[in-house]
Amino acid sequence: LPKKHQQLHLFLYCIAIILRYTLQNQHGFAVMASFAAQGENIKSWLASKIPSGDVSVELKTKTALAAAYEAEESEDESEDDINETSGQNILSSQARRETASRLDNTTSGRFSRADLQTIPKLDAMYQTHCLLAKNNAIDILNKLLKGDPNKQKYAELMINLAEMIGKGEWMCNLGNSLFSQEQTTKNSTMAPVFLIPIHPLSPTLREHAKLAYFGALSSLLTTSSGVKAGRNAASPLLAKIAFYAPVLKSLCAYSTRQSSFHTFSSSSIDSHFVASDYEVLTAFCDTFSHHLLAVDDDEFLEKYASEVRRSQDQILAKEVVSFVRTVLDDLYWVRPVLAADITMTQHFLQSKIVGFNTESFLRFQKARLILSGTKLWNSLYERWCRLYHVRQYCDEACWIFPHLTSRGQNDNNPIIQSQVTTLADDGDDDALMAESSVESNNSGDRSLVGARYSDENDGGSDALASSFRDPKMARVLTFIPQALPFSRRVNLFQSLLDADKLRTQDETSAFNQMMMNLQHSDGENSDFSGRERVTIHRDSLYDDSMKKLNRLGKKLRKKVQVTFVNQHGTTEAGIDGGGVFKEFLDDLIKDAFLPKSLKNDDGEESQNNGGRVIDFFSVTPLQTLQVNLSTDGNTDVLPHYEFLGRVLGKAIYESILVDPQFCLPFLNKLLGRQNSLDDLKNLDPEYYRNLKSLRYMSIDDINSLGLTFEMTKSIIGTSSSHSSDNIVELIPGGSSIPVTKENVIQYIHLVSHQRMNISGARQTHAFLKGFRDLIPAPWVRLFSAYEFQKLISGDDAVKGIDVMGMAAVMRYSGGFHPSQPIIQWFWEVIDEFTPQQQRKFLKFMTSCSRQPLLGFQSLVPAPCIQQVRLREDDHGNAIVEESAFGNIRLPTSSTCMNLLKLPKYPSKPMLKQKLLYAIESAAGFELS
Repeated sequence: LPKKHQQLHLFLYCIAIILRYTLQNQHGFAVMASFAAQGENIKSWLASKIPSGDVSVELKTKTALAAAYEAEESEDESEDDINETSGQNILSSQARRETASRLDNTTSGRFSRADLQTIPKLDAMYQTHCLLAKNNAIDILNKLLKGDPNKQKYAELMINLAEMIGKGEWMCNLGNSLFSQEQTTKNSTMAPVFLIPIHPLSPTLREHAKLAYFGALSSLLTTSSGVKAGRNAASPLLAKIAFYAPVLKSLCAYSTRQSSFHTFSSSSIDSHFVASDYEVLTAFCDTFSHHLLAVDDDEFLEKYASEVRRSQDQILAKEVVSFVRTVLDDLYWVRPVLAADITMTQHFLQSKIVGFNTESFLRFQKARLILSGTKLWNSLYERWCRLYHVRQYCDEACWIFPHLTSRGQNDNNPIIQSQVTTLADDGDDDALMAESSVESNNSGDRSLVGARYSDENDGGSDALASSFRDPKMARVLTFIPQALPFSRRVNLFQSLLDADKLRTQDETSAFNQMMMNLQHSDGENSDFSGRERVTIHRDSLYDDSMKKLNRLGKKLRKKVQVTFVNQHGTTEAGIDGGGVFKEFLDDLIKDAFLPKSLKNDDGEESQNNGGRVIDFFSVTPLQTLQVNLSTDGNTDVLPHYEFLGRVLGKAIYESILVDPQFCLPFLNKLLGRQNSLDDLKNLDPEYYRNLKSLRYMSIDDINSLGLTFEMTKSIIGTSSSHSSDNIVELIPGGSSIPVTKENVIQYIHLVSHQRMNISGARQTHAFLKGFRDLIPAPWVRLFSAYEFQKLISGDDAVKGIDVMGMAAVMRYSGGFHPSQPIIQWFWEVIDEFTPQQQRKFLKFMTSCSRQPLLGFQSLVPAPCIQQVRLREDDHGNAIVEESAFGNIRLPTSSTCMNLLKLPKYPSKPMLKQKLLYAIESAAGFELS
């Protein structure tokens, strides 16, 4: 190249390197540029402090910050003593002390809860750090502006330069020069020299310039880091860089390469994974997570989920999931990020220490990375769950941390009982559910609701974390539960339930209370109160249940003992040891949840509706259940939805699997999550496709539809009338605002929001209120929506039952042995049954038609087949086996013991005939 061009190329290399150096060493300027990148007007800082709204955020996080800081201090040092000492001397000694402590903890694997704050608390500390940095930058600016004219000009220069860099176009053009192979000058205001693609004058120097660019970008994104992507909606830098393919692809390539170079093990040390690598990884996580906010599922599958790489620099989602998992496994589990990693940097800021500190910088970058990496990983996982039944772009195993695949040392006793008690009795969250379900159409209101809702979720996460003995496990479970295998999470969820039942179903204390009542009240009001007793008529199942159980509220967590009255008005003699209640709950849920028009699997009509006159749920095009939108506006049904929430909560609380299959948007609501446009495909795929097609229509086609910003309730399933009373305006005055090419995207999202989050919101809110009386919201957030459906109804991929799995754990008594011909016939017969017959058999034996979620090995007590006499006389007395007289018995069962009482039939055909007759007769609980 001519010498002049070589100088220009060298100049471009140097710009990136000088910018990186300046942002690293001129802290005040770096803070200004970072906040400018968030969309703030730096000039408005002059002669001001942090706005009052930010101060409240800062004060809100001070408690968590102080707790983490004090945990690192020795017992004989108070904050007053520290404040009186020189800041630099303290920080130097503190840094040594914290570093030594951290190395000791890493070696021994011992961490306190103060060390391992939950991710929401770390995020709050990080935001406080940013606010303190902003306050310091304001002080610097005000001091410069009060100085001589040269200092004033210097301050103005810093402000102008920070705003120019933070707006994004300058960084995009510099990135174009470093990463693009072709010149791009269209619509650019950058000087021509910045648009010259760099010739590989020196590959080493060019790579150094690229790395410096990444570091500078990471510095500019400092205030954009964190676990909540929505914070960056106003960022002008991310609005450009996140959608600038050359930079995004280069960031991904470097991140993937560097993560594969390093070994993440307990023996690795920080020097093997330098701070610059953490910076690049963080910059990629921030930019790509922001990019994904604007990418719908179809575009995502097309661009990032192809089976084979279409180009060398293509970003593949499964590769991103893999390398982010590797990084997070290290930061969460192997060498976990500590609260001190953020607070140490805080102390440098508070003490006004100027300059670059390698140790503090390294630890701070690791803390940034755990927050931004978690943000990206959860964003990808949320999309993977949404596409679970459409197309899985990576295997489920890709989400599991290698160190968490097997059981841990605390799995046998993972729960702190006292903390679970506090969590389960936490106050009602009615306001939270109301705000998350019934939203204003005003966008400002929605953002406010979202912020408050997020804060409440964070508080619930902290409460859940305090229930687990292992603080590392608590941190994982409360923010990235997908890193733990589903079976382990189910076991931990069961541990939470068992710990709560020790209090709510403690019949010993109830018995002691009864004895005290006997001594002091002459026998009055001395009924044994350890369980609730109810009598239910089978022909008014729903009405009786609603009247007698709904009034219990949270007390429904107690044991419930059911006595049935059959259709003839006779009390059934079966004694409820658990089996009768299981059958009662199974029948109640079928009657209450399934629409009257829905057929059972065997083609028969569902049982009578026990007095229920309306359907509370309707069937979606995917044959799943959603709230019946025709009940919108009917406040009389809300207590019924509240009751149904308690009923489903009781089924989960007692680990009883039931039939209803809910649509994913409704499950998202149960998990406390908002639905988006892409979730509509899991409710009504055809409606979703038609709505999305508006985005690609021409101007004339959209105008020809004559659409306005309104919907008729018939479209959302609540009415067949088109009167003015059934019109819903999507925005104020929407009936007079036409849909055009310019606002069609807004229309699409408002329609989706109305259908997914507004319609049926009051019924959903009532359902949630009842459900959370039994199952606290943070507990179910251990699962995704499709996993939560498994928790409700088991693995629907298993048709019928796992016959071999049941046979492997079956026990035998009364003279039976697995080698006998009748037992071999029995298993052949069960295997020959249809899936519906297999489920009927399972219900006959255990009162539950669905096999346990974790297999028959988890069934307690273990299933057993007991031999009984083949014949009986007319009075039901057993006759000796060799007798040719008497009646041949049918199989019977003791469902509370999972016990099948099987006569010793002489042939396989007879065994099959009698067993089928028994399981299909739908008999009640009578004495055999």
